[in-house]
Amino acid sequence: MSLERDRISSAQMIILGLFTLIGDMALVYPSVMAAGAHEDAWIAGFICIPLGLATVKLMVSAANINPNKTIIELSIQILGKWAGGAVAVSYLFFFLMAASTYVREIEDFMCTQIYEGTPGGVIRFMAIVLLVYGLRLGLENLGRAAQIFFPFFALFLISLILLFPNVQMDRIHPIWNTPFPDMLHTIMYGVFYPYGEMCVFFMVYPFAQKHSKTSRDIFISLFIGAVGLNLILFLSLTVLGAYFSEHEFYPAYILAQRINIGNFLQRIEALLATTWIISTYFKTVLYFYAFVLGIAQLLKLKTYRHLIFPVGFLIYGMTNLLAKDIIFYVKEIPPFWVDWDFTYAVVFPSLLLIVNFFRKRSAQNREQG
Repeated sequence: MSLERDRISSAQMIILGLFTLIGDMALVYPSVMAAGAHEDAWIAGFICIPLGLATVKLMVSAANINPNKTIIELSIQILGKWAGGAVAVSYLFFFLMAASTYVREIEDFMCTQIYEGTPGGVIRFMAIVLLVYGLRLGLENLGRAAQIFFPFFALFLISLILLFPNVQMDRIHPIWNTPFPDMLHTIMYGVFYPYGEMCVFFMVYPFAQKHSKTSRDIFISLFIGAVGLNLILFLSLTVLGAYFSEHEFYPAYILAQRINIGNFLQRIEALLATTWIISTYFKTVLYFYAFVLGIAQLLKLKTYRHLIFPVGFLIYGMTNLLAKDIIFYVKEIPPFWVDWDFTYAVVFPSLLLIVNFFRKRSAQNREQG
């Protein structure tokens, strides 16, 4: 009997995928890209779109080896008890660290931009309470909630059109002035940061009600999300400039403060903050869910729900231990994090596909022999 009885529709899975793709990236993506490619960051961003979709295609292919099993079950089935178990534990560690990181991002953003002077532990505790509450309601309810909140998220992306009168194209000159190694490094960030973190759907994909056009819909929606993400980057470069895009922690938040239509429609950064927290919440709760479900599957428990409260306390503590301040995880963690994303989105899925191919081929040869 499956540990997870809840099911979500393809539409709900796609919306959760958009929240995961854009999620915390909506605020930090411009600074990450501009740090390496400067004025050429928008070029690197658009190069990343086909490469990122190819990465997602690889993960979908690996998930389709057995669409009814999570990455924990697939790893053990294909690689064996010990090697597969090691891969499974590695994924679980990543899910835990990612969930802790996103809670920390919410805490630091709220404490530095909205509730200045509020102790970080208070914001962190409130975030954990909401995560635990949402996860206790189950995957199906999370999918429905994502559908309800999605229009607010779409409204934010549409509101960025209001910034076009402030665009100054001379801010992205000179073009193609970035050395090739720096451009390549930036493209790696742009591919594996947003798209690589879609690996959490290895734990959600088996519980989605799929149809013949599910894969097509996934790629169309992710393409639209990628264009939206790179629109934020382009506007950041052309409105704020490469220097401010690189050195501001939250350039997209500064962008929202620049919207001013006739001195009437202005100061809508609160809308941005709300939509960002909503998207980051769903991204975080999926990683939380992936960790507790994966632990239950690995240990062959009857349910994962008993793990939600203790893991909530674990994430609370890990969030505090993760980094001593915002400077540390903005400047020191990313070079290592992109390697993690590459490992879980490309290396392990490729390994599963290759081993599964040779195992099938060997089985066919035995049958013919």
